[in-house]
Amino acid sequence: MKIIIRYNDKLTNLEVPDEDFTLMIDADYEDRLSTAEDKETVVRRSPQEIMDERFNRPEYNNWHKFDRNRGMPKKPFRKDDQAVDETDHMDYFSDNTDEETRERKEEYEYCCEIIRTILKPKHSEPFIAVYLDGMTMTEYAEREGVSKSAISHRLATAKKKLKKVFPESSTFPSCHG
Repeated sequence: MKIIIRYNDKLTNLEVPDEDFTLMIDADYEDRLSTAEDKETVVRRSPQEIMDERFNRPEYNNWHKFDRNRGMPKKPFRKDDQAVDETDHMDYFSDNTDEETRERKEEYEYCCEIIRTILKPKHSEPFIAVYLDGMTMTEYAEREGVSKSAISHRLATAKKKLKKVFPESSTFPSCHG
């Protein structure tokens, strides 16, 4: 006997021997008979009817509940005197760039705080400017009014001290410890 099983809005045919369904049919009949008020109206159902009620219908309802609104969002109401809406509808979707920017800023501030607690200001400021802010050593040296080699020595000292504190590099962001 073939029965149809639904999963994620797809139907699958399953071939099962008839004798395998007898226990399921009897158990279903006994269940319904014990709960029914009028015992004479209860009849044995086919395996497909039992599968539909117990599995296929709830599976479809669950799928439909979560997937019915997927796709293009509805266009907003437009009055007759308004021009046709030619937008790409991207304004319907949430924009979390502010949150991402805020998280990046918090991450940056956290890293700067750690560097400043470990290193002296003489070494931490060039390290932050060059390695975190992306400024070149020449630009930083000109801004501070010192030679490029002095900045290079300060950065080497900062790296050496940071390697003592953090002997191994980590691929985890600071929020993971």
